[in-house]
Amino acid sequence: MGTCTATNQDGSSCSNDAMEGSQYCHVHQEGTGGTTHAAAERGFWTMLAGALAVIFMTYALLRVVLGL
Repeated sequence: MGTCTATNQDGSSCSNDAMEGSQYCHVHQEGTGGTTHAAAERGFWTMLAGALAVIFMTYALLRVVLGL
């Protein structure tokens, strides 16, 4: 059992001990907030991909409309 590998909301590393058989502590383990740290990270990448798609499509449409 080691230290929790999660990151706190302020960006600092969690200093709690990880639960047995897990890399996360009782605070960051699934069930306390509805998602694990890994699930939250997947959500971030999904949101980023969606934002980049919107930016790319806006750029492409502007090029067509403005004839660039």
